[in-house]
Amino acid sequence: MKCFVNTGAMLSWLAVAILLGGAWMQPARAGGDDPYPEFVAGYDVMLNGIKVGSAKFSLSHLRGNEYLYRSEAARTGVAGLFGAKPAQESSRWRLTENGIEVLEYRARHPGGDDDDNSHLLFDHEKLRVANRGAGEQWDIAMPEGTLDSMVMQLAMLFDLRDGKQVFEYPVAVRGRIKHYRFERAGEDTTELPLGSYRTLKLERKDDDRDKSWIWSAPELNYFPVRFIKQKSSGLKTEILLRELRFLPPAQ
Repeated sequence: MKCFVNTGAMLSWLAVAILLGGAWMQPARAGGDDPYPEFVAGYDVMLNGIKVGSAKFSLSHLRGNEYLYRSEAARTGVAGLFGAKPAQESSRWRLTENGIEVLEYRARHPGGDDDDNSHLLFDHEKLRVANRGAGEQWDIAMPEGTLDSMVMQLAMLFDLRDGKQVFEYPVAVRGRIKHYRFERAGEDTTELPLGSYRTLKLERKDDDRDKSWIWSAPELNYFPVRFIKQKSSGLKTEILLRELRFLPPAQ
């Protein structure tokens, strides 16, 4: 395992009403043709019950039908003593009648390998995706609807909101197209610093070795509030929503 959790790839499912300045706010609504309100969310990252880091995610409207989804993850506590700079990821995408269409993905993970410092460019006319970042350069064919590992979080959020039961996504990663598959696995009550919420539980179905689950809160516009990955080695990673703030629609 790497010395720090790749939260951008692992969260693969986020978004919405928060404790802001001590007062509860109702979830903001998307403005105009926006698919979702702009937001800023903070998560705690734990390994086997011990907090080792934090992650911040944000969604911003750039121009027209283009958006930017960003994350920054940092070590905390004892793990922070080993000094690594924050890991950053970003996905620039546009909204089409067919859903999310990724344009560019960047990852910067100090101390990570070449794949952790990639720069992917998506050509939707030629249906190809290329890595122009660190390490080995590659250029491969991609099926329509191919996502990056980060923006898959938003695609799942939108599909949950639309009432889907099965979630399948082709994702460009490490020089190939990987197919992720999730299914609804019941309901739970999830305790958060924000309060207690009824949540929908999803389970990953394409991984034969490790187990992964996601909890999404309908009351918070289906924002992902909890994620667990249980590896066959016994290592358990948990990511839990700490705070969430919607930004008002632009006038």
